[in-house]
Amino acid sequence: MRAPAKPDDIIEVYADESSQNKHRYLVLGAIVVSLLDTPELIEAIKKARRPELPEGEAKWTKVSKAKIAAYQRMVDVVFDNQDKWHFHSLFVDTTRQNHKKFNDGDSEIGFNKELYQLANKVGQLYSKAYFHIYPDYRDTKNSPEELRQILCQGARKRGDTRDWPVRRCQFRDSKKTLPLQVADILIGAIAFQLNGHDKAADANPAKLELAKYIMKRAGISDITKGTNRVAKFSVWPRKLRV
Repeated sequence: MRAPAKPDDIIEVYADESSQNKHRYLVLGAIVVSLLDTPELIEAIKKARRPELPEGEAKWTKVSKAKIAAYQRMVDVVFDNQDKWHFHSLFVDTTRQNHKKFNDGDSEIGFNKELYQLANKVGQLYSKAYFHIYPDYRDTKNSPEELRQILCQGARKRGDTRDWPVRRCQFRDSKKTLPLQVADILIGAIAFQLNGHDKAADANPAKLELAKYIMKRAGISDITKGTNRVAKFSVWPRKLRV
């Protein structure tokens, strides 16, 4: 019988993605936090939102000049506490995805593979932990339980000795889940630059300012090159098979 994981051995992964269909680069990212530190993270985000964003969902598409200070404070929660919570992400060039050859012609399979890659990376970075993975809810025929089993089976094939390292995988509603909102803001800033929206003549000034702020805090000068794989704020340029 599987032994329950100790609370201090559990890491929670709050994963979100940028638009899948409209833009060249798809970005997935996750806030990674110890189960025991999650309440502190949530309270810190709540505090950072006030007074400009006392309620409602904070997300990249809603960034405005009037509320940019709150968005900056929300991402500061991550950057100012990197000993407690981290951010990991990846991006792929969707023009190089060959769904017909590798995904049975199904873009949904291609997306699930990228979510698997992000979760798998987190699993390897925190090699002694057990995981609760919470992707943002989306309309899909695939259940998160399938992802949980695939991740555990993949870990076993690599020789991982943890007994079912992913103990939970469940959708969460970003409207009610603050760590998902922070993940959305961070991947939004990454996708904003990768997809060249920052170069557009009509670029949103508030998004420009926030994207620059996030890159400065992350120490990233060229987002296309990514970061060190094990950085506490990491961006992974995924290379696809062709």
